[in-house]
Amino acid sequence: MLATRRRFLASLLVLGAGLETAPARATLARGLTVRELVLHSARGVVVTPLEARCEWATFGRSEVIVTESRVRVEEALLGDAPAELLVRVLGGSVGEVGMRVDGQAELPLAKPCVLFLTAPERERAFVVGAAQGHYPLTVAEHAIQRLRASPRLPRLVQADGSAVRALSGLTLGEARDLVRRAR
Repeated sequence: MLATRRRFLASLLVLGAGLETAPARATLARGLTVRELVLHSARGVVVTPLEARCEWATFGRSEVIVTESRVRVEEALLGDAPAELLVRVLGGSVGEVGMRVDGQAELPLAKPCVLFLTAPERERAFVVGAAQGHYPLTVAEHAIQRLRASPRLPRLVQADGSAVRALSGLTLGEARDLVRRAR
């Protein structure tokens, strides 16, 4: 019996060593088009996150951790916006408890981005389409800002016609024009 168990465990090790592993990606979403993103957004804004705090919140019957970020509005691409907004995303950490929600936007402090937001509820807005409504800005040559896909973007079904494909890589000016044409 002992020899059989050893052989079994050894075979598992050999089998496991021969397998290549890839990170699991459980989150799958239908790609929103630019028009859908715009129609579901109360505003599209260029923002810089200034501070963030995590807290427990109740959604339906579930208690979840949310991260609430205070952001400075640099420019409104769609709709109007005050000088500052509160934006909530699912996930974060409170004390010893952390909660990661795949496919949600993540707003690092002092990193400018474009956000498509819901109408504020109790002075707080959510990102439309989760990570599909979040586009970090990068500075290219000649200080031109370009949109890129959110690093937390889930795998998209129907990605070819998605806003992510249409907006990623565009300059801020090109994205502004595309968003305003989609209204």
